[in-house]
Amino acid sequence: MQLAELPTARTSLLDNLGRIRRELGPVTPELSDALADHMRIRRGEVAEVVSFYSFLGLPLDSLRVCTGPVCACRGGHELLALAQELAPEGLPAVEVACLGHCDLAPVGTRGDTILPGLSRKVLDAALAGEAAPPVAHATNDGPSLGLSRPDREASPPRLPPERVLAELEASGLVGLGGAGFPTWRKWEAVRREPGPRVVIVNADEGEPGTIKDRYLMELRPNLLLEGLLVAMEFAQAEHGYIYLREEYATARARLLEAIAALGDVYGRSIELVVGAGSYICGEETAMLESMEGRRGMPRLRPPFPAQRGFLGAPTLIDNVETLAHIPAILRNGGAWFAALGRRGEPGTRLWSLSGAVERPGCYEAGNGITLRELIEEFGGGPTDEIGAVVPGGAASGILPPAALDVPLTRAALAEWGASVGSAAVQVFPASYAPLELLTETMRFFAEESCQKCTPCRIGTRGLHHLAAGRVSFSGEELEAWLEALEQASICGLGQGAPIPVRSVKRHWPELLP
Repeated sequence: MQLAELPTARTSLLDNLGRIRRELGPVTPELSDALADHMRIRRGEVAEVVSFYSFLGLPLDSLRVCTGPVCACRGGHELLALAQELAPEGLPAVEVACLGHCDLAPVGTRGDTILPGLSRKVLDAALAGEAAPPVAHATNDGPSLGLSRPDREASPPRLPPERVLAELEASGLVGLGGAGFPTWRKWEAVRREPGPRVVIVNADEGEPGTIKDRYLMELRPNLLLEGLLVAMEFAQAEHGYIYLREEYATARARLLEAIAALGDVYGRSIELVVGAGSYICGEETAMLESMEGRRGMPRLRPPFPAQRGFLGAPTLIDNVETLAHIPAILRNGGAWFAALGRRGEPGTRLWSLSGAVERPGCYEAGNGITLRELIEEFGGGPTDEIGAVVPGGAASGILPPAALDVPLTRAALAEWGASVGSAAVQVFPASYAPLELLTETMRFFAEESCQKCTPCRIGTRGLHHLAAGRVSFSGEELEAWLEALEQASICGLGQGAPIPVRSVKRHWPELLP
């Protein structure tokens, strides 16, 4: 590859850097400067982008070891130390806050190869260049997404815009990346704005415990593309983008294959944009900054992306799973989808289930299901006495075993100081102390903070040090830190980081001031 071959548009910067890393090696200062000169961007601007994304400076075949909460519970830190001891000179062995393969914990990667059930034996084999154990998918055949069904060619339903909105409203479908905003309202808001409009799929799944979007993209990528094409037709958008996290090599290959097979559908283009190892880019405005060739730092709002998004155009941004449900909703009707829920809740969704259960995996079940039902009906039951459960991802809270019969709904979980989040259910054994779980959770937030706003930059690290026993606060001081994060952080990372702390204070009051 020659740098002269690379496109010069600022929006191509992240892709250019990723291609350099894959074809030439780690992005050195010399390569960064050469690319800046080629693209006619100030060298300092390219250098600051390179420094923001953790993977651009790593060789492609680096060893990466996950130390997210589920992996940490299963020896992730010890495996990281072992990998660093075994790795030959010149081959980095680095820590990753979450690799998005929590069902395979403990897990690592060498290059694009997933190393499930990481152990000394698996590490020795990876370093020797031997084949890795196969990656399995534990699923059920749900009524809407059917992950265990064979994939098929996308044939998106075509309905008038008013009918699309009516069916989406009747379905009760909300954003399934964690925010839970009604889908029909977001679509209506974008449609009201003058064109040209853009549609973007947020596939930068990075919340610890969340694996559902990976399952969808690896097993049924055409469902995502079908939903994306429906959204593009509704928004009258010529261009659609999928922003995919860097660690999802298998999903990347499946999506590229599926996009190529689509050809020219209704004269609309779909482009895959691959990230470079930054959790914060899952926040929609940080993702827009990343796609526009800058560091992935959240924007102040308003304006919202629906008003002024990618390159200033009204932009519809939806999560992978949200879009994947839409074809079935439009074919079968919103009322059909709404009736799939339990206990009066509308609809169905994918639940990422990992940790101390017999069958970790990704299961489709109705909203309103309880933790106990999910663990026993789909996960095969717990492997150990349960000590704590995370109901929906790092920012959703930490619950005691007494909450196992609480329906996984926004209203029911709110009474326990928790939320359904991204439906990333993580089950921890009683042998894993709640304070240790909190420490790992806060370490994740501290490491993944983009550092843009002071409350988040300082607050997440301070709370991590508190949980780890490195500093001490009075109860009044702790409350002041939590309020500062909640009220003054720019985005959901800082605003949500206090939730697990408040959970531990509430359910294990003896552990925190």
